[in-house]
Amino acid sequence: MKEYEIDGWIRLTYPEHFEYNEEEDHVSFYSVELDAQGTLQMSIYEAETEQAPEDAALQELNTFLGEFPIEVKVAPSVTDQSAGMTTAYASGIEDGMHLDVWSLTDGKRLLFLTYVADKMTDEKLEVEAIVDSIEWT
Repeated sequence: MKEYEIDGWIRLTYPEHFEYNEEEDHVSFYSVELDAQGTLQMSIYEAETEQAPEDAALQELNTFLGEFPIEVKVAPSVTDQSAGMTTAYASGIEDGMHLDVWSLTDGKRLLFLTYVADKMTDEKLEVEAIVDSIEWT
């Protein structure tokens, strides 16, 4: 596994056959294997005012899902609350593409992640492992 870190924010691990690309407002992680299916994008924000982590995580997902024509398959729900981080998750279909969305927060810092893929494969398990590896620094 390789490690990616943003000083003062987060650290995560990702598979050896993945690479990343940093843009001004997000970081993309993607497989370089021939059968790669999708891209995981991560954006990081700091809230102007602190909120209850559960409320902040769900609000972020609901706002995103309300802005796009997404056929929701898994409604937003909190999936984990540990290590000072609350994680919420939702999924759906948009324009025939599979979409998974996570919001991770401590109430002040917020990570918003989307994974979009042509079809569902075992690559999603690798993406979930990346998300599960995220920790605050």
